[in-house]
Amino acid sequence: MDKATTALARMKGPVVPLNLCFDETGALDHQAVATYVDWLSEQGAPILMLTYGSSEFACLDDEDIWAVTETVGQACAGRAFCIGGTGFWKAGKTRDYLAHAQAVGMDAVKVQVHPYLGNTTPVLINYFDALEGAADIPLLLWAGGQPPFPLEAAVELAQRPHIIGMKNDGDQFYTYYDLIRQTRDFGFGVISGGQMRNFAFGYPLGSPAYLCTVAPFRPDIANAFHNALVNGDAAGAWDLVYRYEEPWLQWAIKHNWLASIKAAIQLKGLYPNHRLGPPHPAPEPGLVEGVKALFDEIYEREF
Repeated sequence: MDKATTALARMKGPVVPLNLCFDETGALDHQAVATYVDWLSEQGAPILMLTYGSSEFACLDDEDIWAVTETVGQACAGRAFCIGGTGFWKAGKTRDYLAHAQAVGMDAVKVQVHPYLGNTTPVLINYFDALEGAADIPLLLWAGGQPPFPLEAAVELAQRPHIIGMKNDGDQFYTYYDLIRQTRDFGFGVISGGQMRNFAFGYPLGSPAYLCTVAPFRPDIANAFHNALVNGDAAGAWDLVYRYEEPWLQWAIKHNWLASIKAAIQLKGLYPNHRLGPPHPAPEPGLVEGVKALFDEIYEREF
């Protein structure tokens, strides 16, 4: 199989959107990130992804993105399917990043085109035309921002052999389903950017993978949910949604989503703190204790 076909075959199951660690100066703690990636890989997380939101790219400069891509690629060492992510860059810088990501061991790159360019079909086609030949690494599209990613652009780009999928951060219902239906015959996978419950509807239509709200700290539950769907056990899959995802999601959204996830990673002993990147203020006092109390209830005394 060629590289794109092999990559698509590996791009199945839960995706861990990588939350990063920052030290007291606001700099990335690369050692902590490497420790976390190593743990996820050992726990059997099938897909790791650097992404604009969870990885706090708005708090990073270009050198940080370059460096953390190398940290993740080297720490993972091929054990999980690793997806890098671009900044909102001109095509020339994106070309350089694609070559860098390939060189440091990433398996694919999600290309994020700035939504202020308009998200029109001509703009998107021209942008990806400008990336042709930059590196021999499979690419993913990103559907996010406004206006929505045009369906006709997704269909046209999906037919390029080296573009293997898309992360859908847009509408998780009809648009998600339309994207799956219109591209699934082209060796192209639409990844749900949302929750277990979204993937429960997307998987039967052909969605291969999903970002998971519990995978950053319990990849075993995320894998169990995916396996239940693969094995046709819809009741078992929905039981995992209601037992583990729903109560966590409802609590964490009220208490700073990203900081809550980092608090869980800290409680696992993988990060030394749960800071957000600068210029975010410090998380609310007592957040770690709140996460621990919740997890003692819904994750059977996790800590």
